[in-house]
Amino acid sequence: MTPELILGPPGTGKTYTLIEHVRDYLRDGGHPSRLCMVSFTTKAVREMMDRLCIEFHLTPKDFPYVKTLHAMGYAGLGLTNKDIMGPSDYKTIGKDLGLEFTGSLVTHTEDGIPMSAVKGRGAEYIRIIARHRLRKTSLAKEYREAENYNLHFAKLQQLEETLLNYKSTHQKYDFEDMIEQYVGLFGIEAPYTDLFIVDEGQDLLPLQWDMVKKIADNSDRVIVAGDDDQAIHRWAGVDVSLFMKCSSNVRVLDQSYRLPSEIWNLANRISKRIHNRMQKDFFPTTEGGKVMTVSNMYQIPLHEGSWTIMARTNSFTKDFANSLEEMGYFYSVKGVPSIPLDTARAVKVWRELRAGDAVEVSRIKAFYSLVPKQGDKAVVKRGAGTLLDNADPQGELTYEELVSDYGMLASTEQDEYEVVRVGSFMEQYIRSIERRGEDITEPPRIKVSTFHAMKGGEDDNCVVYTGSTYNCVEENDPDDEHRAFYVGITRARKNLYILESGKKYRYII
Repeated sequence: MTPELILGPPGTGKTYTLIEHVRDYLRDGGHPSRLCMVSFTTKAVREMMDRLCIEFHLTPKDFPYVKTLHAMGYAGLGLTNKDIMGPSDYKTIGKDLGLEFTGSLVTHTEDGIPMSAVKGRGAEYIRIIARHRLRKTSLAKEYREAENYNLHFAKLQQLEETLLNYKSTHQKYDFEDMIEQYVGLFGIEAPYTDLFIVDEGQDLLPLQWDMVKKIADNSDRVIVAGDDDQAIHRWAGVDVSLFMKCSSNVRVLDQSYRLPSEIWNLANRISKRIHNRMQKDFFPTTEGGKVMTVSNMYQIPLHEGSWTIMARTNSFTKDFANSLEEMGYFYSVKGVPSIPLDTARAVKVWRELRAGDAVEVSRIKAFYSLVPKQGDKAVVKRGAGTLLDNADPQGELTYEELVSDYGMLASTEQDEYEVVRVGSFMEQYIRSIERRGEDITEPPRIKVSTFHAMKGGEDDNCVVYTGSTYNCVEENDPDDEHRAFYVGITRARKNLYILESGKKYRYII
């Protein structure tokens, strides 16, 4: 079976096109249990599932094969959480080998890539072992490419052998096992499906391609979709050439519904710098859009509209977060607001109570859980939260009622900052935000992100910072840097600001 390869440049409706194929399949009488649809991230799979369930009045149980590839392996092998390598497992191994493992000690998907979250002296060893398995290369090759001279190859070999023996003895699995054993000689049989769709194919690792091929062999029709120009995970072992060579039956989505002409022109100039790519001709929207180059944050009109500020690395995003705080802007980083939501809601509850308003019991319970309950600064009596269990959960209470019946101690002469105990810096920051007319209980309209985390997203106004690092600029494959900035530039729907860096290592746009 030769798959259909759909190339979807930025904003050309790749996800919509894939959903259309599913719609056609289901409308023609196809059964949801005979559909297999996999994507790069859990978020993408969840969005697909939500669309399908709403449109066809079905539930996730009706789509047993709409999953990430790791979830397919997990389910196919019949695993449970107790079968997965956890904190105590890594600590035991580390103790025997003299390696320290700290932190969450689990494998997770950061920006869609399965990587170990362990920390400590043994963390880098684990990552090299995982990478060589995902890339299907030798352990020696991965050790050489890591160029970490604090690591010892003999210790790396010893750890890999110990891990294998430990997992075999205790019947434990890690993320790589979920795919290796699924596609292995004695692995399970892939489901028989009528339609198999692979989204974000450019981001699949070599081991994941083996799994795709196994599932495809049992599928009547196979569709692979993605964009090689947006393949920004080579650092994790992704080989974009596997995506580019997967089929000669190619369709290019040629109309962008996101990029206005000026941004489209810049994006094309960047993509032409990529040497290893597939030619894709597509068209911009009829809007003109704007591309502006600035030298500092103060030249960007952040005071209104929706914004995403993007940078090459997490360290740069931290710098932008600090700058936004100094300027008094409310923002979020990877969806986490700069004012914790529970703090913001507690501030709002106390303001309403001081004003004499009645407040919903559910909101008062959240307020009680946050404020001090002991000492001179106690806001409510210790154990007062349990008193609220006797209140009508659908009802509302006033300050006076809270004082008389529900253990309220604070006086209305105390302001919200004293009651919620936010600290002087946070108080001034909240005041600055609210002077700008922002509501700290609403999602911030300014987002800060790396290019990798923003992949698949878009915003009306985007800022792309040109700063980079030695490792990025001096990378053996310059296509990595071009692709990363291509992704950043193509997130903008209306206005794009290029924020120039004065650092030694930067990308020249």
